[in-house]
Amino acid sequence: MSDQFLELEIRLLILRYGRQKVLHALAQLGEQTLEELERQLERTKVKQRAKKPKPSIIDIVAAECREHPELAEPLRNLALGFQNRTFLPHLREVHRFLDRIGSTQSKVRSREAAAPILFRLLAKLTREDLLRLVADINSPGASDYALLARAIMGPRAAKPRNLDEPGEKPTKS
Repeated sequence: MSDQFLELEIRLLILRYGRQKVLHALAQLGEQTLEELERQLERTKVKQRAKKPKPSIIDIVAAECREHPELAEPLRNLALGFQNRTFLPHLREVHRFLDRIGSTQSKVRSREAAAPILFRLLAKLTREDLLRLVADINSPGASDYALLARAIMGPRAAKPRNLDEPGEKPTKS
């Protein structure tokens, strides 16, 4: 926020006194020549232009699909699952998965940072392996909530018998 105010104030100074006078005053205050200040400003402009936005998961998948068009559908489904957190919803799961498929990359600190590594490695898998992963995402019993429910409920209890069925009659006690 303060950077925005500073920028506004500098713009007002430039409008009021002109660019050259403001630069000359800055050069004097910074004990520089006007040429040194101009070069420094040009370097910062080049650095600002050099920053590129990080590619999205969909962009990474699209690039991989150009090389392997047969993998397009399962990779897109996995990318959507990754974005929606139905595929590898936690960072620890991403780490385990990367270790399991043989990544030699250093430990990443966020799911977003892991996405390019993950999808480049996924693009090296076979179509069948990718389809299995997509099927695992869509299976209803694999969610964290299902795992928690199984842990709370314990092993399945025997189903209560239907008393209307023939067989042994319950004994009265």
